[in-house]
Amino acid sequence: MTPGAHPNLVTAAANGDDEALTLLVRAYHDRVYRFGQRVCRDDFDADDAVQEAFVALARRPDVVRHGGALSWLLTSVRNACLRMLRPFLRERRSLGEPLGGSEEVVSPLPNPQQALERWEVAQSVHAAIAALPRPYREVVVMRDLEGLSGEETCRSLGLEPAVMKTRLHRARQQLKGRLERSKLVKRKEN
Repeated sequence: MTPGAHPNLVTAAANGDDEALTLLVRAYHDRVYRFGQRVCRDDFDADDAVQEAFVALARRPDVVRHGGALSWLLTSVRNACLRMLRPFLRERRSLGEPLGGSEEVVSPLPNPQQALERWEVAQSVHAAIAALPRPYREVVVMRDLEGLSGEETCRSLGLEPAVMKTRLHRARQQLKGRLERSKLVKRKEN
């Protein structure tokens, strides 16, 4: 099933039809879950975020007016993951300085500063992707975030391969420009 392929199914699910919601979950769960794993960086949080997104879909008849259930679900999962990260960021700020000397514990995981920097980079990338015009955003999400093949992307969006490649190239160029500009802005702020 492709985004927007069955608007009646989305309408029915958003209006409380459990069977329609089950079909949407079957159709989109794997993609949405993989996206949640990348954003949340934790399988348990990704599970929670995906479940929250599908429950929200069942309660939101206004989703039908949205361009597609998949993009709405991905946005909902991203927002849920970010909400889950906020308490950890606040805790890090309130704890102050790291332990010093021999008491310090070595972990294979990135330290909080590295995790925060990665999170900020991910935020910048997500903001840059969100700022793309919709045709470019759809192609870049499907190809680069979801890992769909060119053929699958063309089929999902109803595009010719040349059009899809052009949009993908332009989207990547715009992303590169936006990320370079945001990097310059951050350097000036520091």
